[in-house]
Amino acid sequence: MMRSEAVRRLLNARSVAVVGASSDPAKITGRPIAYMRKIGFQGEIHPVNPRRPEIQGLRSYPSLSAIGRPVDLAIIGTAAERVEEAIAEGIDAGAGGFVVFSSGFAEFDAEGAERQRRLAALSRQHGVPIIGPNCLGVINARSGLVASFTTALEGQPPKPGHFAFVSQSGAMAAYWLDMVTQAGIGVSTWVSSGNECDVHVGDVLAGLAEDEDTRVIGLYLEDIKDPLAFRAVARRLAEAGKPVIAIKAGRSKAGADAARSHTGALAGEDTLYEALFEQYAIERVVSLTALIDRAKPFLFDARPRGRRLGVMSVSGGAGVMLADAAEAAGLDIAPFSEDTRSRLAAVLPVFSKPQNPIDLTAMVVQDPALLSRTLSIVGEAPEIDACILFIGLMASIADTLAAAIGAARAASGKPVVVVWIGARNDVVGRLQEAGLPVFADIPAAIDALAGGLRFDRRQQAMRTLPAGLPGGSGPAGIPRMLTEWDSKAVLRTGDAALPVPHGVLVRPGDGADVLAGLTPPLAAKLQSPALPHKSDAGGVALRLTDAEAALKTARAFEGLARDRGIPYDGTLVEEMVPFDMEFLVGLRRDPVFGPILVVGRGGVEVEAMRDVAMGLLPLDRAAVERLIRSLRCAPLLDGFRNRAPVPVGALAEAIAGLCDRFLADVRLVEVEINPMVAGPRGVAALDALVTIAEETS
Repeated sequence: MMRSEAVRRLLNARSVAVVGASSDPAKITGRPIAYMRKIGFQGEIHPVNPRRPEIQGLRSYPSLSAIGRPVDLAIIGTAAERVEEAIAEGIDAGAGGFVVFSSGFAEFDAEGAERQRRLAALSRQHGVPIIGPNCLGVINARSGLVASFTTALEGQPPKPGHFAFVSQSGAMAAYWLDMVTQAGIGVSTWVSSGNECDVHVGDVLAGLAEDEDTRVIGLYLEDIKDPLAFRAVARRLAEAGKPVIAIKAGRSKAGADAARSHTGALAGEDTLYEALFEQYAIERVVSLTALIDRAKPFLFDARPRGRRLGVMSVSGGAGVMLADAAEAAGLDIAPFSEDTRSRLAAVLPVFSKPQNPIDLTAMVVQDPALLSRTLSIVGEAPEIDACILFIGLMASIADTLAAAIGAARAASGKPVVVVWIGARNDVVGRLQEAGLPVFADIPAAIDALAGGLRFDRRQQAMRTLPAGLPGGSGPAGIPRMLTEWDSKAVLRTGDAALPVPHGVLVRPGDGADVLAGLTPPLAAKLQSPALPHKSDAGGVALRLTDAEAALKTARAFEGLARDRGIPYDGTLVEEMVPFDMEFLVGLRRDPVFGPILVVGRGGVEVEAMRDVAMGLLPLDRAAVERLIRSLRCAPLLDGFRNRAPVPVGALAEAIAGLCDRFLADVRLVEVEINPMVAGPRGVAALDALVTIAEETS
């Protein structure tokens, strides 16, 4: 059985054994049985406890093998030291997979880590998936499967629906489950993955990719065990139109090894997650409330078809706030056409103007049907892509208003979202049943609508990315940083060669004759493998007027190297190239995410400015151009104050070629070009550092 099929069998289990089952429904191994019986699990439940013939009204078995046939899922809640034995027995009995509640593994101590390693080895050896250990387990709301002991099920059970959640934190998973249940939003599958000795978040996502009941997936992440596999399944989900909305906790900085290069310093762990999310159409949020709100337009088929919003409000002030929030989010408050204004004027009070936003005023209290008449007209307007309606309080006519909104939504065919401050829970439920997402405040609604459009944009961009993923384990050998002279020798030769300024290397003892072929003004740069950032140490001189000045500077740099006690490989003297904008281009092999590209505004202040964008290789020219145009400095690219526009296409083409070469040449550990310039004379690498892997003897 393929791994994805094995995980799907576990998530959709129809026969469940509970090892160490308890008669006490409040105990960890008693709760799953009690919950499944209460909810009405559609499959078989087999308690396993050699000391009891019956548990919670069900026949109990002394062992998994005693059940007499394989189960789809075995729940393990025994002491940590007995888990391995229980799983080995289950494998022998043909169990399809395991959920391990037990703690005392890698999260506890070294002995626990060794226990966890052995569980992982069992899983790999037999191809049987294990979720956990130290997890809250699995819930399938459609079938009533509850392989969990979460207290979030003590009250109202989740109703079946289309919202899935996968979490590396059991507590966050429980909070999410309670929140969506209280909100009346239906759940498909819920997974708390725990220590992930075997089944990772990406494995669960792969199982959900084929689940027809799952439309939207929420994630709580602390790390990703296998980023390449995660990227592959994220692409599958986005292509299938299943948005993923993620909380990523932990914003750690880059490691000490990154401090030698701008690229490494800028490509911290959290920025790499940001790049992954942007590239694979994953929406990042910072709270469970935001995660649930962002999912609503997808869950209730209320995604906007474009940026043009029709706004209706019972409060003039709220209408202004909606317009402000929409504009800040990149949405448009579109002017109504003459026909729409004429139709609105016929139904609105004389003191309400037929303009967008529409102030319905307090007249809806006296005439609730005003709301449905107005919403129907706006919903039919061809100049509008989606409607947003603001209501506050009005409990006495809430039922009438809800019915009017639902009827108008059905008639218009346009997406409609509702902001209702102080809405009763039953009214929210009625509107949701009618396909109308309800938000508690304005920013949440606008952010959710903008999030739907972001998903469309990212999904479309992702479809154009090269389909392959980088393979191999990266360069083998000892990394060695080359001088700028040697780095440029690498870049200007071979496939995807980059132009560099005309220059020569002045070595000790050379005379001015070696500079005879250069045209001033000139730049001189000290060359030493111990001094990657030369300007920081005074190792760069610009606008030198002739060969004698350059030679004098070279001799001064020789003395500077001697004074600093660093090797001196000569002075690079180059013709200066005019430019308007500087760019940073960096390529490196991250130990977790693999090959990455960093592109941004260049120069010596690159880390202070931090105007950068990042992508995970492979990337083509179009993807690189999108990264360049996502920079904060992008408005300058098309010309500013009589400057010539930057040839962005040529710049992107050169960078994309360099990306391909970086992937193909396993010797390359890191490439940093700062600055790379693009202008009327084309693209050129003015400064460069290349790190290669040298074979060990």
